[in-house]
Amino acid sequence: MNYLAHLFLSPDDPELLLGSLIADFTRGRLETLARDWSPGVMRGIVLHRQVDRFTDDHPRVIRARRRIAAPYRRYSGIILDILFDHFLSRYWAEFTRRDRDEFIRDVYRLLEQRREQLPARLHALVPRMRREDWLGSYRELEVVGLVFERMATRLRQPNELGGALVEVRRHYPELAEDFRRFFPELIAFVQRQQEQTDRQ
Repeated sequence: MNYLAHLFLSPDDPELLLGSLIADFTRGRLETLARDWSPGVMRGIVLHRQVDRFTDDHPRVIRARRRIAAPYRRYSGIILDILFDHFLSRYWAEFTRRDRDEFIRDVYRLLEQRREQLPARLHALVPRMRREDWLGSYRELEVVGLVFERMATRLRQPNELGGALVEVRRHYPELAEDFRRFFPELIAFVQRQQEQTDRQ
């Protein structure tokens, strides 16, 4: 899952929303991280890790990865992370009644308000994230292709990731169906996790 999906899955609480993003910018054991973050942010970080684990192990996601042919398959995790944000934007109304653009504006507003509390790397990214509309622009498949190209330049080894949009287009209907069948199960999983946490 990428940024938009993690934010979407997070309960509507500023601390948990921040935690769901901060998780991508922190490493280490939860016990160590808990020294630096509030209980609410920590719940968001924990939920983010649970979502990633559930996603990586899900048969539908494994099937989607197998659709990606060489030489792109080794980057299938990156490809699907980005692509799932695209599908979430495209099929947003299937999963919620909340307006997508309003949701994204609220997240950007929260990031600006709490920017000084963010990890340094995320703190530095917020203006660019908002200016380039990272949360909303992935709805356009051409933007997804540009993201693949940009990410390819960050990898240390020569790679084919920049051309992955060709492979995505080849399997687009099947990958979309994989997402639409998988995502409701992920939503249900998150709800169960939150109910369990609330009972503790």
